[in-house]
Amino acid sequence: MHKRTIIVGTYSLLHAVVDMGCALLLAEIAKAAGADLRLSFLAVVAYDIIAFALQLPFGYLADKLNKNALVSAFGCILVAAGLLCSAAPYFAVTVAGIGNAFFHIGGGIDVLNISEGKATLPGVYVATGAMGLYLGTRGSVWSLTVTWMCAVLLAGALLLLWLYKKAKRDYRINNEPCSLKPHPENVSSPVMVIVLCLFLTICVRGGFGLVMKFPWNDSFGIGVVTVGVVVLGKALGGVIGDRLGWLRTSVTSLMVAAVLFAFADDFMVCGLLALFLFNITMPITLAAMAACFPNRKGMAFGITTFALVAGALPVFSEYREWFADRTVLIAATVVSAGLLWIGLAVFAGFVKNVSGGMYEKNRG
Repeated sequence: MHKRTIIVGTYSLLHAVVDMGCALLLAEIAKAAGADLRLSFLAVVAYDIIAFALQLPFGYLADKLNKNALVSAFGCILVAAGLLCSAAPYFAVTVAGIGNAFFHIGGGIDVLNISEGKATLPGVYVATGAMGLYLGTRGSVWSLTVTWMCAVLLAGALLLLWLYKKAKRDYRINNEPCSLKPHPENVSSPVMVIVLCLFLTICVRGGFGLVMKFPWNDSFGIGVVTVGVVVLGKALGGVIGDRLGWLRTSVTSLMVAAVLFAFADDFMVCGLLALFLFNITMPITLAAMAACFPNRKGMAFGITTFALVAGALPVFSEYREWFADRTVLIAATVVSAGLLWIGLAVFAGFVKNVSGGMYEKNRG
């Protein structure tokens, strides 16, 4: 079997497992809290901040460590430990959140290392987490237990130990050489423009994606279909973008999504298509960010997840209802399309100048 299939398949499967475990932990805490909504709310906020924001510093260190599968394996073990400590909710979400961050960073670097500057493989890797989160949250529907989840997570850690040996011995996959010392002088003006546009676009997706609800999504079955559409959008976004161009794919998908969102509440087909198109940009923004920092793929991955939590934080404030407004969502989607048009247009010229044509196929 091709090495890229093995690596991406392993990390994608375990991505769903790790996110399922974290979602199950939050569901267990909420069930134990009962009427204490404040405890459940704070546990979710703490988990989101820890799991997503910490990926930036962890990624910066993992780039230098160059033991990506081991980092992910350690993350699986920590998530299992968090599940076993659910009786102490704040400690549990801290441990599991750190574990989630470790897993994502290790897998993200390895997948980006073999992606050859394209968005296809990162898209497959990031896509599966959405389904894992949904299934973990609704674990009681299909009798998911903490014991079973911990066993699968520990088995996943063992699988990653095998992958680490395989990657080093047979595949010769390594991170680009880098130093722990930052070099801000290497960050040019084009890179700053690209990163800012990508960052703000991801903020929009992180914030609105968290509160997006539809009146027809009222059962477990429809929920699985809805999340499945999100997964397909992320997974196929990289494939479509690599074939048609990142800029063209991103702007077109978001502009069409903005139109469909106007009819999404009344027509399920419109809502599902809008969700599919809204999520297409996920792997493109990740691959473009990684291209801006070729020897800092972990840091680049961490920037994208930091943007997700930055966009999500206002949702936990008194402005939550504002985010749920359809008119605001449509306007934000159009703005996001504009930001990507600017960012990816600058990106196309930048990478042509510095990469000797490596990314020209993704020029837009």
